[in-house]
Amino acid sequence: MGVMYTVAALYEETGSFSVKIDKYEMTKYGLTLSESKKMTHKSSHLNAKISEHMTNISEEAIPENVDMIDGEHNGRDYIAYTFYVQNAGEIPVSYEYQVLISNVTNNLDEAIRLKLYVDGEPTLYAKTRSDGEGAEPGTVEFHSNNVMAMGRVDGFEPLEMTKFTVVIWIEGKDPDCIDWLIGGTMRLEMNIGVTH
Repeated sequence: MGVMYTVAALYEETGSFSVKIDKYEMTKYGLTLSESKKMTHKSSHLNAKISEHMTNISEEAIPENVDMIDGEHNGRDYIAYTFYVQNAGEIPVSYEYQVLISNVTNNLDEAIRLKLYVDGEPTLYAKTRSDGEGAEPGTVEFHSNNVMAMGRVDGFEPLEMTKFTVVIWIEGKDPDCIDWLIGGTMRLEMNIGVTH
């Protein structure tokens, strides 16, 4: 298509994608985040800089090893961020995660794709087809209008880690990737919380 779209993934800072854990849960249960498998810089909140102006592409343009690089590793027209969650506490816990859309304009979410890798296993998410006929081919439907993806990890033992890679792009092969998306924006965040 070659049409220029604008997408901004924001949480607390312009041009960033944020991941956070509730600080109370971090203290009580010991969940912590890091961009490195060595857990050198532990935190309850991570921010990754993102490309604010993106052109639509197809999944084939995403490198096959996109989940093998730690931290932010965006391409010109996609967002890619790898990080780790570790149980730094003394007891096993369960936790849930959600990738949320907190704001969207020009229906940009109609053509957005989220590929979420959890410990190397990818799942491709897309909004329900605009004709109401279910999922886009090869995708899992967004959980709801504002929840792109969600999941749960049970029996998360002390010192155990989960590796996440979040990849986001505007899918040029989506039938809804048309001119009315031009200038659209999105605000995204990922939240992680202990359930027990």
